[in-house]
Amino acid sequence: MSNPQDSNSSLKIKITEDMKSSMKSGDKKRLAAVKLILAAIINQEVNTRKDLSDENIFEILKKLSKKNKESLAYYREENRNDLAEQEEFELSVIKEYLPEDMPEEEIKQMIEAIISEKSIQQMSQIGEIMSELKKRSNNRADMGFASKFVKENLS
Repeated sequence: MSNPQDSNSSLKIKITEDMKSSMKSGDKKRLAAVKLILAAIINQEVNTRKDLSDENIFEILKKLSKKNKESLAYYREENRNDLAEQEEFELSVIKEYLPEDMPEEEIKQMIEAIISEKSIQQMSQIGEIMSELKKRSNNRADMGFASKFVKENLS
């Protein structure tokens, strides 16, 4: 594994710098959240044996974000406010590194365009729509919302 500065990911460098500044400032809560993100990135690099691009890192951040949202919902349901607050904080740190999500209206228009361009009429073609949406939106589309919208339109 190479030094983070050798990596072609400016995002990984930024996250590493944020970890260092959190250490210096003594912000333990933020440091823990940033370390969690960095650990997920490094873990993926070790598994794939290659440096990750910003796009690869966005994928990891989206997965972490989804996991945090699920945990957050669970902890709120169980009235575990201490754990819910922790998840909420981690989620806010993760979101700092993600591009802003596309507005739902824009996602709907993009999906409608894909459906009409590719003459899609069947539910079995949902994968085709989703993969095209991912490409066109630069991973900024909320895929959960998109999936629900596609299912409503094709059923």
